[in-house]
Amino acid sequence: MNRLLSTADPSVRARVIAVAVVEMAGDSACLVHRLMEGEGGWTLTPVGLAGPVSLGRETLPAGSPLVEAFFGGRVEPMVYQGGEVPREAYAHVLVTRTIASLVYLPFAYAGRLAGVVEVLCFGAQLGPAEIAEVQEVVGVAGAAIATAEEIERQQQNLLDSVHRLSQLYDLERSLNATLELDEVIAMTPAKTAAMLPCQAMHLWLFDGEDLRLMAVHGEDATVSQGMVQRPEEGLVAAMAEEGEPLRIADPDDERLVRRNEVLERLVEEQRTPRVSSVLLVPLMQDEAEIGVLEAVNRSGDGPFDDDDQFFLSEMAETASHALKNASLMHAERKLEILEALVHVSSEITSTLRLDRLLQMIVNSPQSVLPYELCAIALENKGSLQLRAVSGMASIPMGDAQVERLQELIRALNAESSPLHVRQTGVEDEEIDEGLARYFEGSGYRGLYALPLEDDQGRVGMLLYAACDAEFLDAPQIEMIKILGGQATVAIRNALLYREVPLIGLLEPLVEKKRALLRTSGKRRLAYAGVMAAAGLFLVFCPLPMRVAGEAVVEPEHMVTVAAPAEGSVQSVLAHEGERVSAGALLGTMNDWQWRAELAAAQARYQAAELTMEADLARGAPQAGADRAQVEFLRAEAERAESRVEGAELRSPIDGVVATPALESEAGEHLNVGDGFAQVLDVSRVVVDVEVAESDVALVRPGQHVAMKLDSYPQRTWNGEVGAVSPEARMTGEERRFAALVPLPNYEATLRSGMSGEGKIYVGLRPAGYVLLRKPALWAWQRMWNWIGW
Repeated sequence: MNRLLSTADPSVRARVIAVAVVEMAGDSACLVHRLMEGEGGWTLTPVGLAGPVSLGRETLPAGSPLVEAFFGGRVEPMVYQGGEVPREAYAHVLVTRTIASLVYLPFAYAGRLAGVVEVLCFGAQLGPAEIAEVQEVVGVAGAAIATAEEIERQQQNLLDSVHRLSQLYDLERSLNATLELDEVIAMTPAKTAAMLPCQAMHLWLFDGEDLRLMAVHGEDATVSQGMVQRPEEGLVAAMAEEGEPLRIADPDDERLVRRNEVLERLVEEQRTPRVSSVLLVPLMQDEAEIGVLEAVNRSGDGPFDDDDQFFLSEMAETASHALKNASLMHAERKLEILEALVHVSSEITSTLRLDRLLQMIVNSPQSVLPYELCAIALENKGSLQLRAVSGMASIPMGDAQVERLQELIRALNAESSPLHVRQTGVEDEEIDEGLARYFEGSGYRGLYALPLEDDQGRVGMLLYAACDAEFLDAPQIEMIKILGGQATVAIRNALLYREVPLIGLLEPLVEKKRALLRTSGKRRLAYAGVMAAAGLFLVFCPLPMRVAGEAVVEPEHMVTVAAPAEGSVQSVLAHEGERVSAGALLGTMNDWQWRAELAAAQARYQAAELTMEADLARGAPQAGADRAQVEFLRAEAERAESRVEGAELRSPIDGVVATPALESEAGEHLNVGDGFAQVLDVSRVVVDVEVAESDVALVRPGQHVAMKLDSYPQRTWNGEVGAVSPEARMTGEERRFAALVPLPNYEATLRSGMSGEGKIYVGLRPAGYVLLRKPALWAWQRMWNWIGW
């Protein structure tokens, strides 16, 4: 019994039983046969043997006359004389000695026949006392082998679970490696099919009220990518309407029969295997269904089962999160395109100068449209004339790129509708000869041409080109069309404006000159003296120059104490505003379940370690497998211990608790990584002094800063600029940069969010520079906008 309990391997336990029987029976051999159900019915499979015997090619048939009585309910041993049994009756064993007698003893488990112990005696026949002694050993065989098989199944299930968890982790990592929506959609069925082998995997997503097949992996001629399905048209849409997983395992199911009717209308080369089983699970996002993940015809034997459904549901949840993140990025890009469109539209409508307008049209959209060349040609007596190219202030005559563009424009002169050409390198693609020459000479592979027309006729044509054949997607093409409409109106207005006389702009300047000439000589001298004195003051008198802006106190260091594992908060031991030191206990999480898991993990680890030591002592062949199992269970116990230790939520730094109403967190459920409390380091702060975009070039690290805060109007803080933010931020309608001023805060008088005024001393400058810099810059910008040199 001790030898049986020292191992959990079914085959080892069977051999222990066989060895024990041989030791009792004397000169003999023993085989332990396990009753198993296979495709051909019940079979007796040898699982352990001992003595001078080996296995033949065949197994002991369950219907053999030697043991068939046991299937009828017999529990007493069957004893046969060696001479009475023909050799072919026990052809499943190979022996080189003469068999004196054969004894068969059944063993049961849970009230059912579990197997047969076969004893081959080479010496004297076993007597009743010896058989009774052997029966005592055989009596525990059923329970010993069956429990070992159950342990083995549990271990295998555990390993399968770990394998599937690692697969889910790999799937999540793969799908979250990109935020491109098209890539995530294409990758989802391919990755899920690799983890759940099947003939085909389909990703269906809702397009309004309809369900559209967005991506396909594998072969299934009953559907086609891009098709739309409604509830009354197919089983996928019907399942989506109900919102519950669906598994169909019967090939004769009416829904599968209707789906396979499509195959009858296809030629032999286009047909794929019939759909005999399907598994569909919904894709949920914020409790709303966004689509369906469908698996067709499970690879291997049999249809999809409950485990497959659970696994596909888990993969669908991972895919839903990835699709949500990609959709958010897609929506954000659309918003960026709209904002850029508004900006470009405002620039286009801000001028009536044709040359400047055309430069804006070809250069401004470059921040959101991935083109490498943009050109615009205007109507001129029935033909198109190139007028502006991106990156060129003027059109250089004789330039090779310009010559190619002019040739391309002549080839497109007759086009009256948008043209999108992509040279992908496919052998059978057809491209106009003129476009092919342009692609060959320029190296570009994608071209989009948009005619500009209004109710008065054609205005011109807008061209975009890039080396990437697929450089434009649907939202970007839509933006180009909107931009083209606005450009058409702006160009038409600019052309009309060129015909209006502009002499009226000179009249105010002429009148001012006449008034000055009418004044007396002395007065003109006085004006000149005052102006000279003012000029000398402005040029030679230095004044301190300061850059002022709003100052806001920000924390220099703030940390978030997060939940190390999923669970609920058991107690809160700190409150908002409380000073804590590093390592102070802020709260605890309910860890009774984690402690139970730790105890169970340690028990499994200790049991596995004892098993390994026993096998090592006996030199058993499965000692290597035992060692791997011990290492796995040790890691599992260490993870459980880490979770228990993480139940204490401690502050990593000295500081002040900044989370409002922290006491209300008691009893709250936290996911992994959810924030529990924030601790603010109040020993140092950073004051952000906002600097206008026009002044940021004057600010340097190390410059002196004086600050007054609204909370302390009588006190001045002094510091130095530590850094200037590399990126502007919008404040109202203005762009501003932040000058970061670190300050010590030992008395904790400065609190996050306090605001006031900061002045940065940038040095001495001439009075004219200090007093007139801003109006001069404003005037210069206006003149540049008008004249544009």
